[in-house]
Amino acid sequence: MGQQHTSYKKSNFGGAFFFLPKQKREALGVIYAFCRMADDIVDEGFIDAKERLAALRAEIRKPQTPLCKDLAEVMKKYNIPHQYFTDLIDGMARDLQTPVRFETFEDLKWYMYRAASVVGLMCIEVFGYLNPAAREYAVNLGYAVQLTNIARDVHEDALINRIYLPKEDMQKFGVSEEDILNGKCPQDLLLYQLNKAQDYYAAAAKLLPGEDFKTLMPARAMGNIYYEILKKLQKTPCGCVGKKIKLNKAQKLLVLYKTWRENP
Repeated sequence: MGQQHTSYKKSNFGGAFFFLPKQKREALGVIYAFCRMADDIVDEGFIDAKERLAALRAEIRKPQTPLCKDLAEVMKKYNIPHQYFTDLIDGMARDLQTPVRFETFEDLKWYMYRAASVVGLMCIEVFGYLNPAAREYAVNLGYAVQLTNIARDVHEDALINRIYLPKEDMQKFGVSEEDILNGKCPQDLLLYQLNKAQDYYAAAAKLLPGEDFKTLMPARAMGNIYYEILKKLQKTPCGCVGKKIKLNKAQKLLVLYKTWRENP
């Protein structure tokens, strides 16, 4: 592989990948670097963001840059479908539709699949699995993680005119766009979203094939880290205002240890 891609070490992915052999860590580092690049194109406010995403989409089929050449090697070695990466770019492109709004939860699921679930689908091909049900496990875990992020970052996202809470859910609790944009904390609405996330964590756990329990340990570790964040948010759903809810290093290490000790 042409170069090292280790930016994932600064994220929640770093600890989860600790269990893997070097070759697989490097492959996942390439995947993470590509996903990070697509995300940065959108979040850093480039005037030509659409053109940059289009160029990145073309690179998936005909790689020109060192990163995408490395990615092509990873896709070939681990038999990862090109579609996962084009789906990811479709999800990132959705964030360019200003203002970002979602009418229904089904609309949001379309986005969450492309922003999170496909990343899980990429990763499990590197982890390895025997039962095709592992793919549904990855999809549901992606929904759970993304809903956790949405609830945690609702105020931060509002600052850049993005509201990921579905309008149909906001209406149930009498919450308007102006409320969210003005930084008002809709506690009942946030708890409602967090409960949805909890349901997806439970669904993922039921779908996890027993024969793949060990090989999918990195995915379980990632899910467990975000589940701990969810539990923190459920205790103080409005505590995310002006403060990022996350786990410190010691808490992450404890989660990783417990994950390692888990039995199917």
